[in-house]
Amino acid sequence: MELQLIRSATLRLGYGGRTYLIDPWLAARGEGRSYAGEQRSPLVDLPMPVPKLLEGVDAVIVSHLHSDHFDDAARELLPRDIPILCAPADADAIAGDGFTRVTPIPDTRTEDGVRVRRVGGRHGPPEVLGDMGDVSGFVFSHPGEPTLYWAGDTIFCPEVAATIAAERPAVVVVHACGADWNGKGPLVMDVAMVREVLEAAPDATVVATHLDAVDHATVDRRMLRAFLDAEPGFAPRLRIPADGEALHFA
Repeated sequence: MELQLIRSATLRLGYGGRTYLIDPWLAARGEGRSYAGEQRSPLVDLPMPVPKLLEGVDAVIVSHLHSDHFDDAARELLPRDIPILCAPADADAIAGDGFTRVTPIPDTRTEDGVRVRRVGGRHGPPEVLGDMGDVSGFVFSHPGEPTLYWAGDTIFCPEVAATIAAERPAVVVVHACGADWNGKGPLVMDVAMVREVLEAAPDATVVATHLDAVDHATVDRRMLRAFLDAEPGFAPRLRIPADGEALHFA
């Protein structure tokens, strides 16, 4: 398995002989929206040109339709006939953008030996869920690959704990920028919740993403590295990749 962080939540995943592009946020630096009224996101450039990013992609996976996960640039630049996997609630909107191969995943889909299971989460505390809407995470499994749980835009919650317990993933990808909405949050995992994931999955490597790219973030890479300095026992299992960095898991 090769997991390459592109920027923020956007990933390229090589898994079971297939290549997936996850949550494509393709806007140039400063050409998206501001989420906190401070500066327009994304705060950093893509680490590679979009054509290179799209090379060899077999399918796109969209966790939800927030603009930092599937934006207007992605709608413009992705081929109309690229396969897109998504939650059932989002399928009509994506198809309405002109994409012709949209496949909703109510629960589980298997293709070329890769099993993709969609799981739930909570995009923040109860008081923001009406604004944030439903989100999805995905669990990938294949006989020749380690099980991967990409949690998506969620805090640590019973759904996440249950997925870890049921699937026993070898790798867990978390969105770890904290973030708030009108002063309420976190919307995704903060440092304390990343620690909870490490404790809930004691045999897993945890990969922290969705960092240093949105203006409403409350956690950055520096804070996660400070956490590891304070609790070095977690250092072998917490990875904090740079934009463009690829991680390999046997």
